[in-house]
This record gives sequence, C-alpha cells and structure tokens, in this order.
Amino acid sequence: MGKRWKRNKKNKHTGDGKPRDDDKKKNDNNNKGGGPSKHGKEKDPYALISGGNHKMEAFYSYQGIHDFRMDPETGDLVECSTYEEKEEERKRWLTSLKSILPASFRVGNDVDESLRKRLEKELDEYVGKKMEIVVEPRGGERRIRELDLKAETRMISPVRKIPYIPHAYQMGVDRQTIRRNAGLKPFFEWLKIQTAAGFVTRQETVSMIPPVVLDPKPHHKVLDLCAAPGSKTSQLLEIVNLPTNPNDPEPKGFVVANDNDPKRAYMLVHQLRRINSPACFISTCDAQFFPLLPSDEHPTEGLFDRVLADVPCSGDGTSRKNPGVWKNWNQLNAYGLHNLQLAIALKGARMTKVGGYLCYSTCSMNPIENEAVVAELLRASEGSLELVDRKKELPGLRSRPGLSTWKVLSEDKSNRKTKNILKKNNAKMQARRKEWEEKNKKEAVENGDAAADGADEEKPSEDKEENGETKKDEASPDAETSEGDAPMRVPVHTTFAPKTMEDEELKRMIELSGLKEYASIDELPNNLRRRIRPTNFPPTAEEAAKFKLERCMRILPQDMDTGGFFVTLLKKVAPMNSRARRRLQKLEEELKAGNNEEDNNEENDDSEEPKLKKAKTDSGNDDDDAAVSMEEDSETPKPSDVDPSEPEKSNDEAPEAAYEVVGAEKNSEKVVRGHVKKNYLRDKEGNKHETLGRDDFTPFPGDLFAPLKEFYGLASDTFEEKKYMIRACSDAKVLYFMSDSVKALIDNGIQQRVTVINSGLKSFVRNNKECDVDYRIAQEGVHFVAPHMTKRKLSVKVDDFKKCLNSSTVKITEFSEAFVEQVRAFKMGSFVVQLEGYENDYIKKLVVVMWRCRGDTISALVTQNEIDGMKSKLRAVMGEEDEEMAVEAKPTEMVEAST
Repeated sequence: MGKRWKRNKKNKHTGDGKPRDDDKKKNDNNNKGGGPSKHGKEKDPYALISGGNHKMEAFYSYQGIHDFRMDPETGDLVECSTYEEKEEERKRWLTSLKSILPASFRVGNDVDESLRKRLEKELDEYVGKKMEIVVEPRGGERRIRELDLKAETRMISPVRKIPYIPHAYQMGVDRQTIRRNAGLKPFFEWLKIQTAAGFVTRQETVSMIPPVVLDPKPHHKVLDLCAAPGSKTSQLLEIVNLPTNPNDPEPKGFVVANDNDPKRAYMLVHQLRRINSPACFISTCDAQFFPLLPSDEHPTEGLFDRVLADVPCSGDGTSRKNPGVWKNWNQLNAYGLHNLQLAIALKGARMTKVGGYLCYSTCSMNPIENEAVVAELLRASEGSLELVDRKKELPGLRSRPGLSTWKVLSEDKSNRKTKNILKKNNAKMQARRKEWEEKNKKEAVENGDAAADGADEEKPSEDKEENGETKKDEASPDAETSEGDAPMRVPVHTTFAPKTMEDEELKRMIELSGLKEYASIDELPNNLRRRIRPTNFPPTAEEAAKFKLERCMRILPQDMDTGGFFVTLLKKVAPMNSRARRRLQKLEEELKAGNNEEDNNEENDDSEEPKLKKAKTDSGNDDDDAAVSMEEDSETPKPSDVDPSEPEKSNDEAPEAAYEVVGAEKNSEKVVRGHVKKNYLRDKEGNKHETLGRDDFTPFPGDLFAPLKEFYGLASDTFEEKKYMIRACSDAKVLYFMSDSVKALIDNGIQQRVTVINSGLKSFVRNNKECDVDYRIAQEGVHFVAPHMTKRKLSVKVDDFKKCLNSSTVKITEFSEAFVEQVRAFKMGSFVVQLEGYENDYIKKLVVVMWRCRGDTISALVTQNEIDGMKSKLRAVMGEEDEEMAVEAKPTEMVEAST
C-alpha cells in the first residue's frame, strides 16, 4: 500500500520535477512564512555525492588503494609512507570521483587518411589552448532562484589529445556544459555534424582502452561477448573492416557482436550502421552460454583470434557520470556478479583460438570483480592462459598494477534488512512501543486484573524496557541491535574520517559501515556461503607469483581525469588439456548450479544483489553443442517486431511434425526455458508461423536474380549470388550482402544456436515505384554492388558528382552533356553515380544511388547525414576549400582569453 501511495504522489508532479499548479498552491499555503519550499523542489542528481558513501570509502581504504600515488610529472608510482600522504591521496581519489566526467571522442580508424588529416587540422586550433567560458548553474529556474546559484567563469582547455588512443581527444568539460555553453556552441555543432556523418564517435576515455589493448588486425575473427551499446564494438569493426590488401574487394575478417538483451542488441545495429561493413554479425544470447565454434586446427578450442569480455559489473568506476552509485553501493553486488563474470570469462577463454588473445575488462574498482576473476581463470586453465603486459606499448597510459592480494569483506545483512531493523528500533518506534505497553498496563489495572496479571506482564514489560534501552544506546558506534547482535551501522552518507590509515583503524571503520572481514571460506556464516565462493578469496603466495596479477591494469579516476576501470589481456599459449577442460566444465556447472540455487532462494531473500541473467539448455546435450537463448521475458517478440498481417501462434498449437523448418535441420531444435529455438517455420499448407529466431538469414532464390542481372548488367563472372540473403520473415523485401567470412559463419549453423539480430548490408530493396524490376539498389551496400555493374552506372567528374549531392531532386539539364546523354538513355529506376578514380574504393565510398524519374529529373536516394559526410570526404580528397560544399564542417573561431 505504501508503494502505491508513493507512486500516486509522484504522478502528481510533472516530468521535469516541478509540481502541478494545484500542488504549487498547496505548497504556497503551507509555506506562508517564507523560505524555500520543501515540496516539489527540483533535485540535482549530483547532490547525492555531497555526503559521500561511508561504506564504499572505508572498503577501498581498507583494500590499500591509497598506499601509492601517481607522480604527476613522470607517471611513476610512489609509495605513501605517512598518514598525511595517504590521506592526501584518498582525498584526491574522492574529489575526482565526485567531479563530473569530462567528455571525450575519437576520429574513426576507418576514416580516410586525407579526411582524418583535415579533421585533425580543424581541431588543432583548440588542442592545448586555454579559453574562458561561463558555466551556468545546474538545475531549473526554481532551484537556481531558491539556492541563489550564480554562473562562474572558468578557464579550460577545450580539447587535448589522448596519447595512448589513436586519433582520440578528451575535452576539458563535461557533455552538458558543451551543450549549454554559448562559447562552445560552434565546436558542439561541428561535433554533432561529424558524429552524424560517422567520422567521429563520442566515447568515454577508458572505454576506448580495451580494443586498443586487444589490438585486432583486419583479417581477424573477433568476438565481443557483451557488446551493447556498441562503442567498443565499433572500434573493433573499424579495424576489421579495413582491407587486408589494397586490392581486396571486401573485408576478410569479421566481428560477432553479442548481447543478452535483445533491446540493447538492437542498439548495436544503429551504432554500427555508420561503418557500412558487411563483416559484422549481431546476435543475442546469454554470453556465458555462447556456443563453442571450433577451429579447424584444434576442434576442442574456439576459432576467434580476439575475444573481448567487457562483462556486466557493479559499475562503481562510473560514479562520475552515474551519481546513483553513491547511494546504492553494496559489496553484495560484487559477490552477486562474480559468478556471472567468471562464467563469461571462462566462455571467452574457450572461444579463443590457440595463439589468440582474450581481453577482460570492467568499469569497477572492486578486486572481487577483477583480480579474483582473473586468478580463477588462470587457475582453471592450468597454464593454457597467461597474462600479457601491454602497458609498455601504450605510451602515456597511467595505470596501476593489479592486486596480488585483497581482503574479503561483506555485509552480514542486506541494505533492506538493515533498514528494516533500524526502522523498527528508531526513537519514534521505541516511544510508540513504550506508550503501547503503558496503555496495556493501565487498561489491565482499570479492569481489575492488575493483581492477577501484573506479575505475568511485568517480566515481558521489563524485557521490552531493556530492549528499548538497548535501541536507545544504538546511537553509539559500539552498540548492538536486537537482531543478530551485529554492530550498529553508521548512515551511508556519514563522512568517512579515519584518525589514521593503519589497518586497525580502517578495520574499525569498515565494521562501523556494517562490513566484516573473512580470512577464509571456513569463517563464513551459513547465510553467506552461497554468496561468497572460494574463488572470491585471494590466491596463495605461490599462486600469486605464478599468475603475475600485477600485469593487470587498474585505472583510477584521479590519475588521468577519467572514470575508474580495470583491463587485462590474456594470451592462449596452448590448447587446454583434458583435465583443464573437465575442470572448466565442472566449474561452469557449479556456477550454473549456484545461479539456480540463488533463483530458488530469491523468494526468501530480500537482498539487493543483482539477479544473474542466464539461459538453460537440454540436460542431454554437451555445453559445446547446446542451443542458446535469452531470458524468458526476452524471448517474447516485441509488438513492433510482429507483422500485424500475420497471426501470432504459439509452438504448442500444432504438433511439431506438421511443420517444415526452413534453413535449419529439425533435429537442431533445442528446448530452452520452455521455448523452442527454431528458424522460420511453415506448415504443410505453406502458412507462416512466428517463433523465436524467425528472422534468420536464408538464401535468396536464384531465379529471381535473372531480371536484376539483366537490368543492372551484373557481371556473371564476378557477381556471386550466394552472398545475398534475405530475412526469413521479410518476404524478400530486402537483399543483404554478406562477406565471405560472415557467409561461412552462417553456413556453419550459427543461426541454429543463437538468435540473430542483424548482419550484412542492405544492397537491394523492393521498389514502391514503377520500374521494370522489383528491386532498386540501396545506398547502404552500393559500394559492394557497383563494382559488378556493367549497366546503369556512371563515372563522373567532380562537378557532376557535387550536383548529385546539392538537392534531393535535380534537373539533368544542369549536368554536363555526357552525363545528360547517358541518363536520358536510362529507363525509370535506380542507377549509380561514382566519382571518377574511386570506383573500387569501398572505404572512401564516393558513390551515390540516384533515381531516374519521369521527364528530365533525377533524385538522390541518400539520407542527409550521408550527403553531409560525402561532402566532407569530397572536400578532403580533392584538397579544396569550396564554400558551396561547406556544411559547417569546420567550427567557427572561438574567442580566446588572454593568457
């Protein structure tokens, strides 16, 4: 009832946090005395950080992360030997965590060299220079008025280069300041245009590190197990999409981008579309159950040259952009995620080929989520994996070595349970309890039962008095609650102020926070044994010397003005022996069993640790061959994904024998969480039936290519029909071009084992206008179709190419005579215009799809963002300053402050 009341109260407010007019009147009436109103006040999310988080600060202080500091000049680690030095380092860490994260961006690795140089030249006027800006206060008008907030003048460096990330830059202010500051508006507009054109990606600085550490090559097979939202995936694909040799007609490698949430997986489609690469396969599957795709050399090992496991984490390193961390930080979160992180890391190790690399990363600073996972991964592999030190190859990167030992700390109660205990025993509840007892005693006396019942009631009354006194004393740190006899926890926003930085004092502080240290698994109470696993504890001294965990890289926010991050690189130096494979399989089974046990206890547990996302497979199948699915709620198609013209039917409406499976073997179907993983289905009468996986890619009927070959002059000796596929439920509305590497992946049956979201490039789209053929050429994949065309293709000079981009509809009389003569010979339909000299360059992609209209007009079948991007590329490759082609590609000059 309380939750419902609270929700109803919230609904009375508008979306921006301001109360409606009727509420405002009530507030004004209740606040006639003046002063700021307490109701409907606009909230600043960063107000959460003002008090800090006593538990989180105590936890990391006790772990010893303040025992070393980074020399600002040399970048060397210096030990803090005194309390003052450690306290100063702690304050630097805390101050950095409480400040807003500066924005950063990078120029794409696949951007043409001439265009990149032009973009970098335009940025040079801001790199390393100081300018004065006015920073407006945060919040709405009411908050600014009530708190009397004023604008402040600040000197900043708008942009600085990131030395360890190619073509990357970090700004001196956060994203919101860039958007709202008038002095930075020209730069912000330039940034928006280049981002929309696909040349620039706005991405957090530490998020750029894992792909650089992984160091993929254009011919590599790459797997990103937890890809969404896709910034790291785009960084990988930009490299893989490059030609291995200058004359390659298509990329040789590929990237499999996977995420367990279908909605987040669809974000990948939008993020990766700007790269225009056919070498990407997007799937949705729980990463810990991703099927093993064996290599030809070692059938028991995976085929991927590079694997990225940027696993889900508690995210306390993101507190600079996610202030909610300060309110909700809980060590139980790390233990709840450890099993999932280890399971994904184990799967990544299995998927990596011998000689390949696995990159494990989190945006957490917690050793339970970082070094503990890596240590168990090395222990289970029995020498097949080894850590690689990549810091030496990244000049300018200021990272700290991984921890070889750490302390296992945990709450004895969850936040919710502790809150309930405190609520029951606060002063108000104690007063009510005492009042109720006195009332009962008084009623008993008035009823004449005092003589008979007084003795019976005296003892419990005294007990309650004692309990009341106990609760009363809980304000002191050494007091104990009535439940569990646990030390009283200080409020989460209590200022963390240790008297010294010695272990004894820090241990006292963590106990005040409600944390308790456990030296071994034997010390754990029964209620924590299913949460804290043996893998959470640090390795022995002998194991630590063998593992070399110091090769891991810990990035703290104060060292480079970034978020907190952890990244490490592992090389698979040898195939896993049978004992190691059995050990990994046993560990995976234990993790699954542990996850199932947690699910079974969720109803009886009120902890706030995150639920693990998992899928289940047939018990009769080996893990390597198991079909994979997402969570139960993720398997239901979204309303937007269902064709209203086709009736929705469940798998149980008819026996499976009545269906024909298109594009998959019937015996490949696996029961997953009560659902059946199938491809697109038809019954014997040819009727369609929607199921999970209905959007698999299937071959395009070859006979339908005959009119396309004739109309567009597709050369039979070079044009490969087998590379073009359709979606199973789309009625062949779109033909997708697949690279050889992705086509081989599909032919090997990956669609029968994961759910495919998207792959390839749209190359032909069904016409909705009158034309001799049913399909027009799509701009998205035209650069892989045009090289095979012998008809309806023009190679033109720069002037004619510019005119194709100037407006959506153009009269052909505005073009050169040669252009007019060729276009007038075309029938109505799509045709291709290429810039002379760049016909076969799929990276520059200076090619436009046009439509021959009735009369003497043509129109461009290109989006405005693509037109703007093509204009920028054209200006770069031609090396000219053309006002007609300028689309605000260069930011106007900003006023610099005198320094």
